[in-house]
Amino acid sequence: MLNPGFVTRKALASWQDIPAFLPQFQFHEKHRAVIHTTRAENILPLIAKFDVQQDPVIRRLMSLRKFPQKFLRNQQANAIDNFGLHSFTLLKSSASELCYGLRGQFWRAGFGLENVPDAGAFQAPAAPGSAKLLFRYRVTELAPGQHELCTETFIHCPDKSTRLKMTAYWLAIRAGSGWIRKRTLEAVKANIESQV
Repeated sequence: MLNPGFVTRKALASWQDIPAFLPQFQFHEKHRAVIHTTRAENILPLIAKFDVQQDPVIRRLMSLRKFPQKFLRNQQANAIDNFGLHSFTLLKSSASELCYGLRGQFWRAGFGLENVPDAGAFQAPAAPGSAKLLFRYRVTELAPGQHELCTETFIHCPDKSTRLKMTAYWLAIRAGSGWIRKRTLEAVKANIESQV
């Protein structure tokens, strides 16, 4: 069954494992990869330094996302040209979990990113018209030498108008976004398993 990634209030009320950094959200996406390794401690550091520009498919998808900005000749070109995991605020780093936050108007050509210096700034209430996004990466041991790497995206919109804009954007980018997440997981899996 196709999961469009929309989270209702009823679903949220019974949600297992709600992220501490974003307890309210209306959008969710999750992808997994099973990695065979005895060196699980190497998985999350690879995620943290993964350069999306090294993958030709991801690079192409990102160039498609840049098209509206180039078409409109937006003066904030570097906002999206330099976009990557380094654009996010690191909220948590442990042996088994990484959390990154981002605030802005993601549907705009240049993302409308806000300055978020730390976890406290990320957790402050979002102003109407601006959304909050959380990436969570987790490594879980399934069996000796077998680990699951999971990536989740959570998005919260504080008001109806923002939710409507985010919904349109989510429908437009979700397939590409999911493909980027899957390719990232597969690249990390291939890198780790090639070290065995």
